[in-house]
Amino acid sequence: MAQAMKDILQVEIAELYVKTIEPSNIAELGSPSWFDAHGRLQKLHQQAILEAQELQEESVKEMIISYNKIPIIVHEAICISVWKEKVLPLLLKIRPEPKSVFVPYMVLFHEATAIEFLETLVYHPDSCEALGENSLDLIDYSTSAITRLLAGSKQKVSEPSHNLSASEDLEQKEVTLAFNIGIKCISIIGCIAQHLDCLPLCATSHMFSIHDVPLLLVNIIEQKPWTKQGPSGKTLKFEDCKWQEINGEDNVKVTRAEAQTWLALRHLLLDVRCPAHYDINEYRKNQLIKLQCFMHDTLLDQLSPLVELKYWLAKLASCNAPFTTRRPLLLEVIPQIKQTLLEKNNKRWKKIANRHVESMFHENASDMKTITKSLSETYDLDTIEAIVLGPSVCVTCGEPAAKKCSQCKTPYCGRECQVKNWPKHKTSCEFLSSKKID
Repeated sequence: MAQAMKDILQVEIAELYVKTIEPSNIAELGSPSWFDAHGRLQKLHQQAILEAQELQEESVKEMIISYNKIPIIVHEAICISVWKEKVLPLLLKIRPEPKSVFVPYMVLFHEATAIEFLETLVYHPDSCEALGENSLDLIDYSTSAITRLLAGSKQKVSEPSHNLSASEDLEQKEVTLAFNIGIKCISIIGCIAQHLDCLPLCATSHMFSIHDVPLLLVNIIEQKPWTKQGPSGKTLKFEDCKWQEINGEDNVKVTRAEAQTWLALRHLLLDVRCPAHYDINEYRKNQLIKLQCFMHDTLLDQLSPLVELKYWLAKLASCNAPFTTRRPLLLEVIPQIKQTLLEKNNKRWKKIANRHVESMFHENASDMKTITKSLSETYDLDTIEAIVLGPSVCVTCGEPAAKKCSQCKTPYCGRECQVKNWPKHKTSCEFLSSKKID
């Protein structure tokens, strides 16, 4: 049996980190103080994952709830998404060909960190309860991320390119992060659907009436964003945070994201509040009953709770008239986080972009050394390797990796791929091996 991993943070340090979590200021993103805050959040995230994996007492989760910090983590994700929409395009217009995009990439990565942290937290009903009315902000964010995931889900997997400019490389990384965030948001929506009892009534209304989450989930099942055709024409499935080639019986095996989508649908459509909030008109009925063709025996064998959903869909299909009911009169609550950020920084986007040009696109080696040194403990390679399970694959071609970079331990299948990737890998190698910097 595998040995238990050593805690990443002692309880006292974890509590100090939780106490000091504060919402990011868009104008300060990429600053030394922001990198310190990012490092603390990432450490807490790593410790929370460790506690969940090792079935320990989830002290980080309890402290986050106790100090009412979950809304701030939601703010972090939304803050970066607003920066990505309003500031990043202006930055790349001011300096279209930067030499280094490491800092803006870390800012984008912060969004993924916040969402992964939230995915770990909202698995528990008390964390969902702690969201309160900020659950509306998280629902809005998650449905938007899933919509973007669906919009780009059918792009064919391309061969790795070795001649990208820094800005093109950043764009490619942004697309990858957006995909991962979209997959995580499916899980978050599933947890919210399961714990609607713990949330304000306006959250139920948002799920059913404002965003029509049931039909969004139907679209996910139809498009299957977790499945793609690889460059060689073989089927790839996204599992364990990476694309894997699927052969034989694995073709019918349900992925984690697929299971979460189906179970979220079941929770929503079989919820006792569904008839009061969800008018099933003729269009919705026709969309929902399309699910019947996907509910084959191999799916039901793996997800037995879906038998009830299959019966519900059969009943819906046999009805001559749509299910309709009188909806309750509700005073709708408007999500506040994104609106507040937009109003606070209205007409300041160019000013913020001009300020960020120098802080984001570091071209000075000593500046990069300072940044990587501040992150060296947070991104300790042994910790990352222990948390992210699964076989190593070559970062250039995706084949099983038999070798690693001697400096940063990045996996490669052989020297040829390592040499090809060196122009892109040089900066990240300095970052990943920075724990050796004196």
